[in-house]
Amino acid sequence: MPWILLAVVMWVVGLLAVPQESFRRLMPFGIIAGFGLALLVNILGSSVLGLWRFTSLSWPILGVPFWILLAWVPSVIIFVHFLPGDSLARLGWLLAFPAIYTAVEFLYLRAGLRIFSSHWNLMAAFLLSLGLHIFILAYYLISVRVPEATISAGGSQRPRP
Repeated sequence: MPWILLAVVMWVVGLLAVPQESFRRLMPFGIIAGFGLALLVNILGSSVLGLWRFTSLSWPILGVPFWILLAWVPSVIIFVHFLPGDSLARLGWLLAFPAIYTAVEFLYLRAGLRIFSSHWNLMAAFLLSLGLHIFILAYYLISVRVPEATISAGGSQRPRP
C-alpha cells in the first residue's frame, strides 16, 4: 500500500504543478528517464547486486514494486519542467532532488519497507541519486529540451542564457 500511495501522491503533485501541455510533451521523457531508468537501476541494485530489497511488494517486476517505477514518471517531469535557467539555482535544484530522495529512503528504511545490505547505505543512495539526476539532466538538455532562441531583426539567433 505505501508504494501505491507514493505513486498516487507523485502523480497528483505532477498533474497539479505542471501545466497539462508541458506534462503531455514531457511524458515520453518521463517514461524513459523515470520508469525505464528506475527499472534498470532497481533491477541491478536489488535483483542482480543485492544491495537493497523491497518488502511489501505489490505488482512486482523482477523484485521491484511497479508503483515505485510509476512514481518516477511525474518526478522526472517535475524535475525537468521546473529546471532553473541560472547555473547556481540549477545546482541547488540538482542537489535538492537527491536530498529529497534520500529523506524518502530514510523513511522507508525506518518503516521496514526497504532493507539495505551491509554494502549499501544512505550516503551511497544519495550519491547514486545525484549521479542519476546528473545523467537525467544531461539527457534532457542535450536531447529533449528545445532551446529557446530569440531572433533579432538581423536574423541572428541568441541562445537562452
